[in-house]
Amino acid sequence: MGGMQGGMELWAIVPEMTLGVLVLLLLPLGPFLPPARKYLTTTFALIGLGVVAVESSFMLSFRMQPIFLGTYAVDPFAVYFKLFAVVTTAFVLLATESHFRGRPHEGEVPALLLLTCLGIMCLTASQNLALIALFIQLVTVGSYILIGIAKESRLATEAALKMFLFSAAVGAVMVYGMALLFGLTGTLDLLQLARTLPSMPVVTVIAAFCLVLVGYGFEVTLVPFHTWAPDAYQGASTPIAGFLSVGPKAAGVAVLLRTLFVAFPHGLGYWPELFAVLAAVTMTVGNIFALRQTSVKRLLAYSSIGQVGYVLVGVAAAQNSPFAIPGMLIYLAVYLFMNLGAFLAVDAMERQVQSDSLVKFAGLGRRLPFSATVLAVCILALAGFPPFGSFVGKVMLFSATLDMGWTWLAVVMLLNIGLSLYYYIRVLVPLYLRSSKEQGLQREPFLLRVALFLLASGVLLSGLFPQLWVAFATHTSLLLR
Repeated sequence: MGGMQGGMELWAIVPEMTLGVLVLLLLPLGPFLPPARKYLTTTFALIGLGVVAVESSFMLSFRMQPIFLGTYAVDPFAVYFKLFAVVTTAFVLLATESHFRGRPHEGEVPALLLLTCLGIMCLTASQNLALIALFIQLVTVGSYILIGIAKESRLATEAALKMFLFSAAVGAVMVYGMALLFGLTGTLDLLQLARTLPSMPVVTVIAAFCLVLVGYGFEVTLVPFHTWAPDAYQGASTPIAGFLSVGPKAAGVAVLLRTLFVAFPHGLGYWPELFAVLAAVTMTVGNIFALRQTSVKRLLAYSSIGQVGYVLVGVAAAQNSPFAIPGMLIYLAVYLFMNLGAFLAVDAMERQVQSDSLVKFAGLGRRLPFSATVLAVCILALAGFPPFGSFVGKVMLFSATLDMGWTWLAVVMLLNIGLSLYYYIRVLVPLYLRSSKEQGLQREPFLLRVALFLLASGVLLSGLFPQLWVAFATHTSLLLR
C-alpha cells in the first residue's frame, strides 16, 4: 500500500520532474554547443515546456489530497499557476532567442529560465514553510543570475548585486519568522499549523507571520519591499525584465494565498484589513513614482508595482467576497499577456533605437508599426479600458471592495486608475504624435513577432470572451473555498 501511495505521489509531480530533468540536460549542454547550434537549447526548452503544459493540464480535473505528508499540493489552484509559469517562460524564450543570439551565455539563458520556472511551479504548490523558503530562494537565485549575465553592462551587474543583497536580508528576516513559528508550534507544515495556531498567543503569531510576510512581499514587490525592482528591471535585458515582472509575482501571490487559507482555515482575523491597507499603499506608491519616469522600463517597473496593488485587493477580500479570488485570477491571467506584451514590444523598439528613453521612441509608431500597435493594445489594457479582460478583472475586484464595505479602498482604486492614465498616455504620445529624423519601416525578428502576436491576441480575446475566463478562474479557486 505504501509503495502504491509513493507511486501516486511521484505521478503527481511528473511535470516538475520533467522540467528538472530538462534543466539538468540543458545546463551543461549550452556552453559546449558551437555558436551556430546554440539555438537548439531554446528549441529543446520550448518542446519541454510543451510537454510540461500537457502533463499539467491533465491534472486540472483532479482534486487530489496533499502529498508527501501534506507538504505539497496538487489541485486546480496549483495547476493554474504552473500553467501560468510555463506560458510566461515560453513567451520569454521566443523573445530571448533573437535577443541573445551571438552574445555570451546565449546557451545558458534558456536553462536558467527553465530553472526559475521550476522554482515558481514548486513554490505555488508548497504547503511547508521550509519548502516555501527553499523555492523562494531558487526563484531568486535564478532571477539575479539572469539579470547579471544577460546584459554585459555595469548597470546589470549593479542591479543583480542589489537584488542579491536585498534578497539575502529579506530571506534572513523570513527564516527568523519561520523559526519563531517552529518554536511556538513544533512544525512548519501549514496543515499542522492550522491545528496548533488557535491555541498560541495571538500577538506572537501575528509577529511571526509578519516576519514571514516580508519574504512574500519581496517576491510580490509589495511596498515597502519593492525598492530593488526598478533597478533590476532597468538593468536586466528587456525580455528578462518582462519575465521578472510576471512569473515571480504570480508565484508570490499564489503562495501568499495558500499560506493564509491553509494555515488560517477558520478565519483570517485582522489580516484582511492589513492587506487592504497594503494594497492601497502599494498601488498608490507604484503609480506616483511611475509619473516621473523617463525610462520606459522603469515606468513599466513602477506600473507593475501598482498593478500588484490591485491584485492584493483580491487577497484582502478573498475570504468574504465571491468576486475576490476569481477577479484576482482573471486579472493575473490578463496581466501575463498585457504586461509581458508591453515589455517585449519595448524590447523590439529598444533594439532599433538602442535606448528605452521615452524621447527616443518618437516616431516608432511609423517605423515599427507592428510593435507599436502591440504596445498600444497592452498599454490600454493595463490602464483598464474596456473591452479588455483587465476591465472585467478590475470591476470584479472593485465589487469585492464594496462587498467588504471598504468604500475608502474603492475610492483609492478609482483614483489610482485615473492617475495611471497619465503616464500610460505618456508612453503612447511619442510613438504616434512625434516625428523622428529616421524614416523607413523596420521588421522585428520572426519569433519575437510570433510572441507579440500571441500576446496581443490573448489581450484581445480576454475581452471578447470574458465568460470563459470567469468560469476557468472560478474552477481554479476551489482550493480556497
